[in-house]
Amino acid sequence: MSASAIAIDSVPHKAGPNVVRFGMITFLASEAMLFSGLICGYMVLRAGAGAAWQMPEGLKGGFVLVKTIAATLCLIASSFTLHFSEARLIKGTRYGKLLLVLTIALGTLFLCNQADEWKNLFHEGFWFNTAGIMGSCFFVLTGFHGCHVAIGVILLIVSLIRALTGNITPTKHGFLECTGLYWHFVDIVWVFLFTILYIL
Repeated sequence: MSASAIAIDSVPHKAGPNVVRFGMITFLASEAMLFSGLICGYMVLRAGAGAAWQMPEGLKGGFVLVKTIAATLCLIASSFTLHFSEARLIKGTRYGKLLLVLTIALGTLFLCNQADEWKNLFHEGFWFNTAGIMGSCFFVLTGFHGCHVAIGVILLIVSLIRALTGNITPTKHGFLECTGLYWHFVDIVWVFLFTILYIL
């Protein structure tokens, strides 16, 4: 007995978007629990360390807060550009593809900043195994989120290819909608991570 796989956009329009949206929301709920566990673990470890939770002297130059704030603003702005891109692509109006390209560029800029920050910290000696549990927590949280952003950028590129080939229409846009939900989730998670890792 065999059954053929059903593509996201092949589900009937009336039931499709709701079913697809529910599946993505369920997946994102599991991701939210995973990130919540990591963040809560970080906060417990930091509270337990007390005054000992400090970056070693001479290793603070790798953190350029202005650059990270700029990257954060890029990521937040990408949620808005994606929202308007999605609306325009579904309606078939102008500039939808251009806004999607802009979203991809903003996400890529965020990843480039994170890679540059990691490189600078590594050269200064701040790495997974050089700053105790503080270093481990920082790189696990930012690295895990960075992987999610990278996956999101790939999904956005696939969405752009689908848009360029005419595979996003008012009745066929499940993949784009799921990508949008995923991207907004990743952005929201970063707001929490930026606050606890860089501000607090």
